Amino acid sequence: MAPTYLFAVLVSLASCASNAPVEETLPFGEERWRPYSFGELSIWPTVDTTDALNAEAIACLRRFCLHKLDTPRANDFWLTADLERFGGIHGELFAAEFDSVGEPRYPPTLLAINHTGNPDERLLTVRWAEEDSSGIAQRVRYVFDFLAIRTREGVRLSFPLDHLTRDWERIEMGPVTYIVSPGRTFSVEQAQQQVKDVERLARFFEMPAVPITFYSCTDPTELFRIRGYQQHPLMHVFPTGGRAEGKDLVFSGNNKEIYTHEVVHLFTGQKFQERPWVLDEGLATLLAGSSEQPYTWHRTNLKAYLASGAQPDLERDLTSYEPTYINEHTNLAYVIGGAFCEHILRTRGKEGLFAVLASGEADVFNALAGLGLTRENMRQELVKELALEPYTLPW
Repeated sequence: MAPTYLFAVLVSLASCASNAPVEETLPFGEERWRPYSFGELSIWPTVDTTDALNAEAIACLRRFCLHKLDTPRANDFWLTADLERFGGIHGELFAAEFDSVGEPRYPPTLLAINHTGNPDERLLTVRWAEEDSSGIAQRVRYVFDFLAIRTREGVRLSFPLDHLTRDWERIEMGPVTYIVSPGRTFSVEQAQQQVKDVERLARFFEMPAVPITFYSCTDPTELFRIRGYQQHPLMHVFPTGGRAEGKDLVFSGNNKEIYTHEVVHLFTGQKFQERPWVLDEGLATLLAGSSEQPYTWHRTNLKAYLASGAQPDLERDLTSYEPTYINEHTNLAYVIGGAFCEHILRTRGKEGLFAVLASGEADVFNALAGLGLTRENMRQELVKELALEPYTLPW
């Protein structure tokens, strides 16, 4: 893994919620936590290490902890099919040991190994926690359930999603397969609207409708749980939320059968390769809103914010992955990205927008430079764009 990617993961996890835990600054020379070597794995005394499959699973988990950042090394710890299906291993699992400045501060401990009902599987519960000098956990950061599966190549780790949702209801609605939490009452009307939005996005992106597997959860806590997390710094922070993964997975934590913002990411992920995340999130916000509010609502907030004389640090806000909110619900990078997309559609049409997204340029400043948008004039151009009536989308 490239150091810049690891840094981005650390920053995003440390600060994507204002209520996330904040690490205390210790007096000079004082060390509260137990130092440890990266890759070290502790085993809880009650774990049965004599069972043959357990022992193989532990060995695989050790390989993961030790070599997960060694990108040139061949993968011998994760189920290959998972990497394609989920778009790779969660960034959280790569960065779980590290604090916000990249120091390994949260050693992993295997707490338990449980049977799943399948003799070739085990569920491994791993905790990452700050420990004091005696090894006692003081602050738990993550607890994750790995599914360990016996394969022809040996035991491999996998995500526990299918195991944890094995009793959830399956409902087919056109291109969308819903997997519905037992805590929800399925809304046919919302599902029908989601199907219409998928068809509308297919027309906009000029491609076939993306088949979608849609996990309909009650809230973000349940969303994190089915992805494998018993503990995550953000799972109890936001009342609603969602995410897209891989080529066809949508996780909705807003107690609904519709989350079009995340569906947009599936289309952009299939149509374009490397692209600026600001424009990716901006286009999703333009087409489908964000935080349960339409783009025009966020646009009005941005217009008022800039009219107040605010001078946002665009270099920071559009590159750091650290969200800045101009009120409780408007993510500054998302709405600025939406305004950029709106500007490109207005001046160069959909073909111009697609050309920028297909350029292979991940840096938003480089991607927009050919349109005459620079670090120096971006604020001025945003003010001009926001003075116009909102652009009518070419559905």
